[in-house]
Amino acid sequence: MIVARRLRCLIQSFPATGAVQGSQNFHRWVMPTLKTLNNRMKKMGPQDPAPRNTFAEWNYDAELYAFGQRLQENFDRDALKQALLDESFILEQELQQKEVGIEPGLEIQDNSKMSIEGDRLIQLYVEQYLCSTLPKLPKKYISNIKAHLVSDEMLAYIAKELGMGDLIQCADYPIKEAVLARSFKSVIQALAVSSGEDKACALIRDLVVAQLVGQDLTKFSMPDDPMAELENHLRANGQEAPEPRLISVIGKNTILASYDVGIYSNKVMVGRGFGESAEMAQSMACCDALWRAWDVGPRRKPLPFKLELLPLAKFAASSPTTP
Repeated sequence: MIVARRLRCLIQSFPATGAVQGSQNFHRWVMPTLKTLNNRMKKMGPQDPAPRNTFAEWNYDAELYAFGQRLQENFDRDALKQALLDESFILEQELQQKEVGIEPGLEIQDNSKMSIEGDRLIQLYVEQYLCSTLPKLPKKYISNIKAHLVSDEMLAYIAKELGMGDLIQCADYPIKEAVLARSFKSVIQALAVSSGEDKACALIRDLVVAQLVGQDLTKFSMPDDPMAELENHLRANGQEAPEPRLISVIGKNTILASYDVGIYSNKVMVGRGFGESAEMAQSMACCDALWRAWDVGPRRKPLPFKLELLPLAKFAASSPTTP
């Protein structure tokens, strides 16, 4: 009896199933409607992507607030709005006012001046960071890395990943690369105005300099004449001239030949390289010796992101190459 009672309780606890419970969730009009909509879209042809601000539920102030929260920064609302206002948008609004007979009188400023100040901050901080973390690397190769980081292509990529493409007020859509890069520079300046230069530099470090993580720095420091540059480097450090030595050859008379060449100085191997010919292997060995000396090879330590740097004003005063 006890077992039967327990089984009865278990059965009653299960939800009832069958045709009585639930309702029909499929409607006959769904498939014909979807077919009709699909046929209409095919007749219209490919459509240009619509800007996000044309949607009914768009709330620009809420999007600006969400943008600041994503970056975990406190922006001045007016400064952020100006940073995301492109000159083409103002010109378009003035043209529309003229067409309806209204004298254009928009008393708003675009982000042109802010982008110039933001560009100065980015260039200054990136150069200071690279000079501090790569002190052995010659200036011309630091300039190559800096040019890669502050290029419009890189800054536009960062801005797009942050979702700034939907926030920028611009006449053209999709937004061009130059406009994205200019707006990103303006946002950096807006943060400097809102929270101070230190906060702006921290954001540059986290967004721009962080693009070097996982990057091969040797592609930015490839010398034109490796042997001549290595000779100059060793001479400047009081070492003997480089001496190439053939270590091994594999498949010499085949299309898959591999030469192994070592570079020695003071009877110590300073570099080693491989190539399809002895000349190519020697060139790669010289490059390897230089990369080891400059500390940019694959064995380098990760870049430090908690490095304490001098204020930008002091660095700009001490560096004659800064803009």
